[in-house]
Amino acid sequence: MKKTVDTRLPGEIGKGALPEYPAVSTPWNKLISFYDAYHWGTRHNAAVGALFFEVIRILFPDYDERMTRLCKVNREAMIKTFNMKVGNSDVKTIHAENNCIYPFMKGGFPSALYGDIGDDRLLYAGRVNDFGTYRAEKELDTCDWDILGSEICRISPYSQTGIAIAYGEPLVEFHMVEALGCGDAHCRLIAENKEKHPMPEPEKIWDNMSPCATMDYIKVTTEENSEKEVQQFSEACNFMFRSGTDLECTPTDFFKAGGASLALGSEYVLCLLQEMIDTGEITVEKVKVLIENVFEGAGKMMFAEFFAKKGLREWLGVPAEINDGRVLGAYIEVQCQCLSTPYTVVDFNKDEVTYDITLAGIERRRPLLTFAYVNMWYGMVKTLVGSRWFFWRETEDVPEGILRVKIARKIDKQCR
Repeated sequence: MKKTVDTRLPGEIGKGALPEYPAVSTPWNKLISFYDAYHWGTRHNAAVGALFFEVIRILFPDYDERMTRLCKVNREAMIKTFNMKVGNSDVKTIHAENNCIYPFMKGGFPSALYGDIGDDRLLYAGRVNDFGTYRAEKELDTCDWDILGSEICRISPYSQTGIAIAYGEPLVEFHMVEALGCGDAHCRLIAENKEKHPMPEPEKIWDNMSPCATMDYIKVTTEENSEKEVQQFSEACNFMFRSGTDLECTPTDFFKAGGASLALGSEYVLCLLQEMIDTGEITVEKVKVLIENVFEGAGKMMFAEFFAKKGLREWLGVPAEINDGRVLGAYIEVQCQCLSTPYTVVDFNKDEVTYDITLAGIERRRPLLTFAYVNMWYGMVKTLVGSRWFFWRETEDVPEGILRVKIARKIDKQCR
């Protein structure tokens, strides 16, 4: 295949002349720091998850039905995943070994530790206020998921209890008694041993924001003493995350472990959608119609305001004379780099832009996620560049495992 790519400086030019500095590079050699790229990735994934929650709200407008379905399917998925066999072992054993969780720790201990580690990996700053035999309390000061709505604040602790179930007794129940996404000053997740601290079963399985048995034990951090950064980006912690069991992780460790690419907010919804498709409750065609409309509309709205378009161009370092498919192409390149997704530039010029993107990096085990991105990018090109420009996925003569996308002008009298 003949490539038509505008000239750009090779990445190795100047290597070693200056101290190495991790960064994402745009086609015009504008550098975006590793720190900014990591933070962009976590917030981006939260935003995509927020759109999937709009999809599920259309399908289930009733809050009770929506929450019951989401909580059930995701707890079951957690239990199944952690009990899955991998060779001669299982997922829960492998995870425990990789996260310094000792063999004698069962039930709520591993689950609470995973929650703590996951918070820092996703850049949610806070502290562990209590971690004992019968109780754990985690207080968060920042959360990129605060835009997803109260659903995520209920699904998360319910699913985390599923991890505890997979690890066996002693069983704990997780409660999200405060949530930034609901307007509280902190997220506060409390795990209680059900034998030591018995509570009546809630009428609704998703009713886990109500008071729990150990509310008197809560330790509240004032807003002026709240953290702005996670351990691995804090000088006070020597830029290292350390868990209560001596797990140590650098920012690079967490980034490589999916810190900026974990699509968990989307996964919670996609898990339910896939179950509905598999059982015949809904067709994949109907699900795609909903995703297409939500994501395409969001893509158009993202740059409908001229200041948003101007802001992105400045962020990417787009030359003033360029206003064609290369603008969206540059944004997609930055997205792929931030999400640790390999890609090849096939065409990059004023007439057309073509990329071969490693499908697994965008799909993340959920084909509907790729479908969502394609429709979101289509919507974006209409306001970021102009209505004469189109974005589409090519499927003919494309190697397996590759998402080939193209940006170019064309005329379509039935376009959206």
